[in-house]
Amino acid sequence: MIRRKPLKITRWVTGGMTVATAAALTLVSAGPAQAYPKGSCGQSYRKVASYRLTQGAKDGKSYGTVTLYQSPTAHAKCAIARVEPSYIGKTSYLYVELFVDTNRNKRYDGPDKGAASGSEKYKWFAGPVHIYGVDHRCVQFAGAVRIGSKPLVRGGTPAGKWMYCD
Repeated sequence: MIRRKPLKITRWVTGGMTVATAAALTLVSAGPAQAYPKGSCGQSYRKVASYRLTQGAKDGKSYGTVTLYQSPTAHAKCAIARVEPSYIGKTSYLYVELFVDTNRNKRYDGPDKGAASGSEKYKWFAGPVHIYGVDHRCVQFAGAVRIGSKPLVRGGTPAGKWMYCD
């Protein structure tokens, strides 16, 4: 596990707990809405990559996906975590994070940008989280979900890997 320095979060949304992925982010409770349209981060965004939320699942199942989107016209990257359809409404926590290597050194350090969204109130998706002005910059992104009292299940880019630099 890579130890990361704190960084400036460009968007704070709900939470009430910290999620220990590669970087621990404390999120503030704010009462999120769950009316985001079905697909992506916006009309100009295209899907770049998707990972299953399976890390930590004792039964080997996938509990959802985390997906990275990119917009060449908005000059932005975006991530959304979604729960599997059979678990909609059964989540006790859902989370997404996106980090961009703004100085292109493929290390996690001060100039990098991050965005996160998570809440115990999210029932079928977390996000979208956007970071703008990041053309041709590498990213790390991840998601996490807890179904009822089961352990937190994670997924995303491999720890320490900066990927999807287009």
